[in-house]
Amino acid sequence: MANDQAVVDALQIYYPRFYQHPTVQKLNQAVLDRVGSPENTRCMVFPSKDAAKRCCAYIRKRKGPNIMVHDVSFSLTQHVSQANQTWARFSAVLFSQEDKDAANEFWGEMGDGISSRHAQFCLDRFQFMSSVSLVPDLQTGETGSYGETIPMEPWQDSDADAKKDITTIIARLVTSDQPGQEAVNPDDVYLFPKGMCAIRSVASILAPGSAKASEAVVFGWPYGSTPRCVRASEYERFTFFSQGTSEELDQLEASLASGNRIASLFCEVPSNPLCATPDLHRIRSLANQYHFAVVCDETIGTFINVDVLPYVDVVITSLTKAFSGACNVMGGSAVLNIKSPWYDLLKSKLNELHEDLVFPLDAKVLLHNCLDFPTRIRKMNTNALAIANLLKSCESILQLNHPSMVATRSLYEQYRRPSGGYGALLSLVFRDPNSAIRFYDAIDLPKGPSLGANFTLILPYSQLAHAYELDWAESHGIAKHIIRISAGLEDESILISKVDQALQEALSLEGHRTIA
Repeated sequence: MANDQAVVDALQIYYPRFYQHPTVQKLNQAVLDRVGSPENTRCMVFPSKDAAKRCCAYIRKRKGPNIMVHDVSFSLTQHVSQANQTWARFSAVLFSQEDKDAANEFWGEMGDGISSRHAQFCLDRFQFMSSVSLVPDLQTGETGSYGETIPMEPWQDSDADAKKDITTIIARLVTSDQPGQEAVNPDDVYLFPKGMCAIRSVASILAPGSAKASEAVVFGWPYGSTPRCVRASEYERFTFFSQGTSEELDQLEASLASGNRIASLFCEVPSNPLCATPDLHRIRSLANQYHFAVVCDETIGTFINVDVLPYVDVVITSLTKAFSGACNVMGGSAVLNIKSPWYDLLKSKLNELHEDLVFPLDAKVLLHNCLDFPTRIRKMNTNALAIANLLKSCESILQLNHPSMVATRSLYEQYRRPSGGYGALLSLVFRDPNSAIRFYDAIDLPKGPSLGANFTLILPYSQLAHAYELDWAESHGIAKHIIRISAGLEDESILISKVDQALQEALSLEGHRTIA
């Protein structure tokens, strides 16, 4: 039950882009204690000054220009190693408890918050940091005792190449299989602390100064945070084509032909959670004709399964998901298409504005996790398809979404690599919502958000992603009781047995057999 305090109290940790990690909370409290803030003051910590300033602006926009919200920056004052100087610094935003909802929105939608490993690094050096702020009361000196020394960075020189190794791996995997396509240069792969950071950064760069063309389009139903993030990225207008159909492309084309202009179009291949695929060929043709940029999130499809770079200007990926798989690190990437008409603009702007905010220990973990990425994806492909094949025979399921079984299968096949599969994701809608509840309660598999994990995850998607807009989401085809499954690496027979057993229990009260 929502807001069940017993459940909340039992929760030890949650997806860190939505709820702050306990280590991050400790750093928040350390900041509040240092500056002596009033009891009702709250804090959020970011690895960059730019993110902190954007957070302040977001809160003021939501709550009013005269509310109490301030940013303060912390850094080491002593002569230290380059690594300590670079990473032992952060910016904090202080705000009133009454404005916590707006701050939480920014933390969740933009993805700019500090990672837990980076927060621990800063906590270990916090007593040696001083703070600066436009507010005099927030300026403090270091509190370390005489004779104490600043710890050295907890990584080896060899770890410094982790980010370069990651970009090299991504460049190799994202390179198109199609004839005549150039190999991607690792210098055209940009790393971010989270996938949403990549989306926000690219969306902001593509937002034009001219109000006439300052419109962003999200085409097809995407992950819930994507349209909110794009909408907040300085565009004058925002259009959401929620179904991603050819009819909606007709609408977009008619709008463009009548003189309307857009700056960018964001889509997913395939989409989350409906597993639909947009017509990238037609979108590319419209983009060339009407001069807008196409940004494609292939997190669900993955570099291993789909080949989308020839049709888009930027490929976005949440490296938190299948690329890592271990659910112990976050990351994101943006890959530029060197043949894109937007390449020069994107390249120059990213080189100018992109901050290296991926903490070295996070990069080390991410590199370790991704080394067997292709092998894991192929196993996830097999497991997800096996689950889908089981479910498609269930007469009590109204809708089954898997890239191989939805109406856009032929489009997905156009972008599937010769050796690629259909990914780890599928979703289902029971005819009877009570069956969905029983199925979810009965299934003996991990339950929670995220996807692409090495273990199978079950999620009542709308109940979490659209908890406060269930009717609106359902009006766009996302059923209130839709269940999303992200297949992991378990033995296929065990996985199928658990899904089948949950089906039998879910449908036992319906008075008919599970399998038609």
